[in-house]
Amino acid sequence: MAEETGERPLRDTNFDEPGAYLDDIDAMSLEELETRLPEAQEALDTIEAKLEELMGFRDAALVCAAAMAARLAALKQAGVM
Repeated sequence: MAEETGERPLRDTNFDEPGAYLDDIDAMSLEELETRLPEAQEALDTIEAKLEELMGFRDAALVCAAAMAARLAALKQAGVM
């Protein structure tokens, strides 16, 4: 996409080093920043949606684990195990 619009892509760096991305952003002109902002916002919205989905899975896993622990405790108390 960056090649189509004449924009330079952010360099491919390690995700554990956000400073490199910040350096690239600092080097951008105002016009380039304004052009790239919708793309960044769309990426952020996608990440937020995926995070909400993952948090839902986490909540479901916590409920299942609690139910399993309660069931195990009930079985142990009943002398089944």
